[in-house]
Amino acid sequence: MKGLQDRRLKPAAEDLARLGCERVLVFVAEEDHLNGVGRSYVEELKKSGWKGSVEMIENLGKDHCFHLHETKDKQAVDLLNKVLLSLIHRLRTSYCMLY
Repeated sequence: MKGLQDRRLKPAAEDLARLGCERVLVFVAEEDHLNGVGRSYVEELKKSGWKGSVEMIENLGKDHCFHLHETKDKQAVDLLNKVLLSLIHRLRTSYCMLY
């Protein structure tokens, strides 16, 4: 299946419940056409019975992949710093990221 219903964007609840990490970090951009998909993922993950913790960060007034094109923008710098800190933390724990 393609589009927004693709299982890679919208996995089944039973698949989410078996997610193999302890923490998930989801980044969404307010103007991104996939904003709703990211929000839905967070809600479905919470309802799935998965035992980990999930955090969602929304970048207001931004569009899809803004951090790759606006590299000096404060929100882009903050996002990339959060990703780097999460990767460093991942060395010590099991951490998944979605952005």
